[in-house]
Amino acid sequence: MKKSTRALALLLSLLMLLAALAGCAKQGETPAADTPAADTPASDTPAADTPAADTEKNSEHLTITVGYWDVDAALANRENDTVLKTIEEKFNVTFEPVNVTWDDYNQKFQLWASSDSLPDIFASDVRTTATFAEWANDGLLHEIPSDLSAYPNLAKYLDSPESDTCMVGDKMYCIFRQTYVEQAETVDDRSIVYRWDLAQKAGITEEPKTWDEFREMIQAIIKADPEGKNIQGMTACGPEYLVGVFFTYSMPAAVVGGNTFRWVDNGDGTYVPAYFAGKNLGDDAVATWQLLRDMYQESTIEADIALATNDQAYNKFLNGQCAAMLATGYAGPWDGMIQYWKEVNGTNYTDVVKCLDLMPSVDGNAYYWMWDYAWSESYFSSKVDDEKFDRILQIYDYLLSDEGVMLSRYGVEGETYEIVDGKYVQESPDARTVFPSINLFHDLVAWTPVEPYEYISLIPEDILAVTEARIENARNAPVPEFDSRYTDIFVSMGTDFGLSLGDDMLTIMTGDRPVEEMWQEIIDRYKAAGLEDIIQQVNDTAKELGYQG
Repeated sequence: MKKSTRALALLLSLLMLLAALAGCAKQGETPAADTPAADTPASDTPAADTPAADTEKNSEHLTITVGYWDVDAALANRENDTVLKTIEEKFNVTFEPVNVTWDDYNQKFQLWASSDSLPDIFASDVRTTATFAEWANDGLLHEIPSDLSAYPNLAKYLDSPESDTCMVGDKMYCIFRQTYVEQAETVDDRSIVYRWDLAQKAGITEEPKTWDEFREMIQAIIKADPEGKNIQGMTACGPEYLVGVFFTYSMPAAVVGGNTFRWVDNGDGTYVPAYFAGKNLGDDAVATWQLLRDMYQESTIEADIALATNDQAYNKFLNGQCAAMLATGYAGPWDGMIQYWKEVNGTNYTDVVKCLDLMPSVDGNAYYWMWDYAWSESYFSSKVDDEKFDRILQIYDYLLSDEGVMLSRYGVEGETYEIVDGKYVQESPDARTVFPSINLFHDLVAWTPVEPYEYISLIPEDILAVTEARIENARNAPVPEFDSRYTDIFVSMGTDFGLSLGDDMLTIMTGDRPVEEMWQEIIDRYKAAGLEDIIQQVNDTAKELGYQG
């Protein structure tokens, strides 16, 4: 195994997310073309010294409830899990699991919010939606104090432009969980992989370079059915995964929904949400809707895509039941699927599974889905009292320290990891089995905190090479024009107006009436919710601020 760069270290730190991510990725704000590229998040600054637990201050034992994916299993081995025992003893707490899964977490958190019974700590991905402001304004969330000097590692981590996405008004109500360290890496949030071996058996001689060529290839595989498994078209880890990849076809700046959507010049100096760009509101989206409708009706996209889940997608693709899969990055399914590929199929993954290139849009450019650096965030219930909240912030601060990073991500030196040449960390493949709580603490605060050592990846080099090539390609890809200042104006208005990209997409893609007709009905609903008034207010404010002539 090679000694990876930090970009490769990122990959494994994402594995738990990528093995089961559903919905992913929420999207955030990216600077407009006339502003500098996003600042490197503050976590690039070395962590402060490991904080010492204040035993006198923490004399009262506390129970902290945690709502997190599969947290029941993560906290199931309390007697033998050294990582869990160390953290609990250090801070005199007991973590009590409140379990959610990748398929039900949104519904459960919404239910608990409606009954004011949210866990003390929970992780979700709603800060770019109207739900975030709703929860904050309803008094369900604990405010993050502006003075974090008592928690220096956390303060340093939050000294980042990303913190702006954690605000409602002038108060912070969540802690972003950093996923990426540069914009181009967000391309690895999505990938379409396909069975190149079956395509060749079906008579395809060249890898697809356009959506039409991709459709022809999938149709050829379905018709030939080389393995006799009644193979279907493209599955996905969730229906919402289609948004980012396909929106780049005719509305590349519109990949962000919720209430942090981007704004573009509509050609006459008036700025509108990119989702509604065009000569008439929404004209630009029609080509994307038609492409999705055509691919769905011809079965290039599988018929039951609306019911797709992460596990189902992995199982279908692993067992040759689908010709393609829309998932996280090329290496993303390592834990949940790729590591089993040779055993199940008898072939090397990179020999038979290829990754679709960035596809050209209607204007001829190949864009990628430019999303937020952090797809999710930590929340804290407003019912948490001051003493417990201080304890939680101490724990978060510790998990961002060098000692906390090594313990929470790799376990115990000599048991589940080794330091090589005083510079590299080499993890045991069974670290998460020996210490299951790593599945919680590894990513509770951040997917990619600063680490004191470089990581030796467990993922094979040929798979990592594909990922590196995709990121490099994204670095050289064109950036759609938008102006983040208009997003800031809209967010500051505090309105409940938001965009439901995934729901709109499914409605049109699976519908049976003309695309233009169905899209116009959706636009009319947005108008009834105040779209035109919002556009006017945002542009009026922009003029007052001198953004427009």
